[in-house]
Amino acid sequence: MKSLWNVIIVENRKLSRSPVLWGMLVFLLFVTGIRSGGADWNEHLGNMSFLFASVFGLMGFGTITAWTFGREYADRTIKDLLALPVSRTQIVIAKGIVILFWCLIATLLIFGFALLLGLLIGVPGLSLDIIRHQLVELLLIAGFHLFLCSPVALLASISRGYLVPIAYAFTTLMVALTAGPTALGPYLPWSIPALHLSSSGSAAFPLGSVSYIILLVVFELGAIGTMSWWKRADQR
Repeated sequence: MKSLWNVIIVENRKLSRSPVLWGMLVFLLFVTGIRSGGADWNEHLGNMSFLFASVFGLMGFGTITAWTFGREYADRTIKDLLALPVSRTQIVIAKGIVILFWCLIATLLIFGFALLLGLLIGVPGLSLDIIRHQLVELLLIAGFHLFLCSPVALLASISRGYLVPIAYAFTTLMVALTAGPTALGPYLPWSIPALHLSSSGSAAFPLGSVSYIILLVVFELGAIGTMSWWKRADQR
């Protein structure tokens, strides 16, 4: 447990000092500012949740994940990392925990920024119930997109860099935007977060069970694949 904690500290130091993380955060805050406003707080905060469901999650979280796993190959530190007396599984888990932490921090910062902007521009009708409901919805959407990041980590490991996984994230975004409104939408993992958000007014989990199972399956396949790849990384 102590060794895992030490790896988490190291991975956190790498990501927290990365210009990719802070550059992505600034970009997301900028886009949030552009889309601010609405007739009421539900619309104002709903615009932000829609950005997360449609763009921020796939591209923002995907880019952070691609960099976290791909930089080891791009910076040629992978051999040094594999030589450490630490389990490869612990390295993958540590990277995953750090990605989860910073993506959730980014989500909360953007939510707080949207609240501040709403107060500054005078959006009417603010209440604690609205804040609570919108925050829960946003965290659910963020969680769904974090599930979708495990294939990005696998692709970054297989391709030994971050260009292929970023291209994958962009491609899945295009697929989600084009195929999401069709009958295939509920069965395409990248479309599920936006479809969940668009239907969330009627139920906490409005889509069929199969849609949420698909998200879990995608996460498990990506996570298991990434761990298996790293266990054999020095043989490739």
